[in-house]
Amino acid sequence: MVEEDGEVVHVEEKSPRAVTPRWSLRRELVVTARLNADNVWVASLPPVLFTLTAALRFDLDAIDLAVAIVASVLWSMLFIYVFDTANQAGGSEEDHANKPYRPIPSGLVTPAGMWRRNYAGSAIFVGLSATLGLTTFVAAVVWIATVQITHRFLKPRFYILWKPVTTWVGVIAQLGGSWAIAHSLDATAWFWIVALATMFIIPLSIEDVRDMGGDRIIGRVTQPLLFGATAVRTWFVVMMVIWPAVGYLVLFRTSGGSDVAVAIASGLMALLCWPTAVLTAIRNTRSRNRLAYKLYSLVHVALTMCAVIVLA
Repeated sequence: MVEEDGEVVHVEEKSPRAVTPRWSLRRELVVTARLNADNVWVASLPPVLFTLTAALRFDLDAIDLAVAIVASVLWSMLFIYVFDTANQAGGSEEDHANKPYRPIPSGLVTPAGMWRRNYAGSAIFVGLSATLGLTTFVAAVVWIATVQITHRFLKPRFYILWKPVTTWVGVIAQLGGSWAIAHSLDATAWFWIVALATMFIIPLSIEDVRDMGGDRIIGRVTQPLLFGATAVRTWFVVMMVIWPAVGYLVLFRTSGGSDVAVAIASGLMALLCWPTAVLTAIRNTRSRNRLAYKLYSLVHVALTMCAVIVLA
């Protein structure tokens, strides 16, 4: 209200316009760091290690090796960026409950802003992949299609059915595309790719034990909610106990690597898997369940490292 010539006049107040923060590299780096905090190691290291395996196995010279590794690092970071932007743009409700440090719950960006980043990242990812060869390009297109279908069309109540399939496809696209950066895929590459993808999804339900509260809120049906956290944790512990033997029987023994290389690979798996099993078994807390998934991510990275050890 204002007073004019002794009369009170009602003036409609305009609400302030929402201000969109100006783009800055520093802010974008902060967004990306929070965006990729949970998945950066499991998603960025395996493809680089697979590129390195192919490069060493087929004796690329120093310059070609360096170029392939740089390309693989960029490709792997865009691979996870495409996933995490879509995952968090479409899953912000769960993130408010389970992961408040992520960009959307913390107020750094909006879901619409995250989708814009997804579109831009996908375009850059496809453009880079097109310069790296047909196989890598196809892998990128398959991954983008999988991500879009997953986060726009697949329903949370069927998560228990589609999650293993989309993850399996994603690991195959990731490892196949990264190997092809250095050399074309051969029978050995395909065998390792399919085996690693299959092995990755078998104990993966440990990931959902830490997120049960948020999953229940959004109606996502996961193995821990369906069968109980204890059953999933027990399954995970058993898998970690036998995983070094599985790696030896399925991958290392028939790799053609030296006895020393096979022994090192088997020892590396035992060194990581058995402590992971013990730490998961002795305490059931949210922080320990988060640690279990992080350790399992490290186990998957180590398994791809074993490709370097026995195949290169």
